[in-house]
Amino acid sequence: MTIEKILIVDDELIVRNFLSETLRRKHFEVTVAEGGLKAIALCKETTFDLVITDMKMPDLTGIEVLKKVKELSPSTVVIIITAFGSIENAVEAMQYGAFNYLLKPFSPDTVEAVIEKAREHLSLVAENTYLRQQLSASRPGLTVIAESPSMQRIINEAKSVAKSNTNVFIHGESGTGKEVVAQIIHNNSLRANRPFIKVNCAAVPETLIESEFFGHEKGAFTGASARRLGRFELAHTGTLLLDEITETPLPLQAKLLRVTQEQEFERVGGSRQIIVDVRLISTSNRDMKEAIAEKRMREDLFYRLNVFPILIPPLRERKEDIIPLAEYFITKSSLENHREKKTLSADAKKKLLAYDWPGNVRELSNIIERAIVLDNGKQIGATHLFIESQESPKDEPPAKSKDRSRQKIPIGLTLQEVEKRLILATLLAHQNNTTKAAEMLGISQKVLKNKILEYKIAE
Repeated sequence: MTIEKILIVDDELIVRNFLSETLRRKHFEVTVAEGGLKAIALCKETTFDLVITDMKMPDLTGIEVLKKVKELSPSTVVIIITAFGSIENAVEAMQYGAFNYLLKPFSPDTVEAVIEKAREHLSLVAENTYLRQQLSASRPGLTVIAESPSMQRIINEAKSVAKSNTNVFIHGESGTGKEVVAQIIHNNSLRANRPFIKVNCAAVPETLIESEFFGHEKGAFTGASARRLGRFELAHTGTLLLDEITETPLPLQAKLLRVTQEQEFERVGGSRQIIVDVRLISTSNRDMKEAIAEKRMREDLFYRLNVFPILIPPLRERKEDIIPLAEYFITKSSLENHREKKTLSADAKKKLLAYDWPGNVRELSNIIERAIVLDNGKQIGATHLFIESQESPKDEPPAKSKDRSRQKIPIGLTLQEVEKRLILATLLAHQNNTTKAAEMLGISQKVLKNKILEYKIAE
């Protein structure tokens, strides 16, 4: 996080001029106040990143200014300066939340060094706040199941590219594990101890997505009561995962292109250029040639993000991973749901291997959890797995990715009618749950809802 707006509070003109000239030379936005009452009035109008206040002033003391500033904006950093230093005053200032305590006279270098420490402090506070918010949703550890040669190759590729700062684009159907591969890249990178920030581009409302990416200034729009940091700023020196990037509106993609080129941006409602150092990992479940042709994805942005592509095959094309994954989910779900750990019967394994897995690893996880929760026996049998049997005839090989469905489609239907029937059938299969239906269809919930309106399908 950067420090931009600084308020200087001192009743001595020479001190105000010295500090303002020193800081403006470093391109800070500086405001001055000749006393505590004026300073508090300014803080009610504007959120300052840093306040430098004198201890002894005719109207209010520095401690009184500190208390009021912290009441109005707890995140604002306050530095106390005084010509009459004492241990008691310093302790009191720290107790009320002062960041530092400086004795007059001081040099420009001293001021700049303290402000740099304050900037680092703000960055850590912002990162920790965000990470605490995400902790409940994050996994305690990263378990990777990769028995198939294709997944072992992908894991090796991910670890290899991790050591660079190259942008990575991960392709794959919904539920194949794109986020897990992104996490592997971050964990094995030189940024592993820095933030790993994620944003689901399909889940953020279009009216808020620019603020989600770049943050906003106080008063930038209705409801913007305080400055907010965006995901790029939170990810500074770390990694930013742009999940389902193709669902980002085209106008915002133009701004993303600039960030990938220049590593700088402006907050919504702001004019100051904010420079960041962020490694980008992007994902999509779409065919990118189609997305570009349909104007869902800017071609120039795609080439910026797709420096190192990784294609994750669907689960049906890596059968070796199915049973190890199922056994991992049995262990995980048994612990989470306080159930005795079960084993898979031979029939259950056969059924799992015969299924086509249109929902990939995510669908397998859900089916195993359902079996764990509903069955009280010590073994999971084929009858406990609530999936449609898609076993192939004995003389016929398992269905390949381009032959996923065995439903008969009448000849003569238009593509629109076929799509309508597929959406309707998927909605029925998931009791009109658009979130699960969208995952199964490999599209965003927003796109699915638009299709429902287009085809006049009753939800």
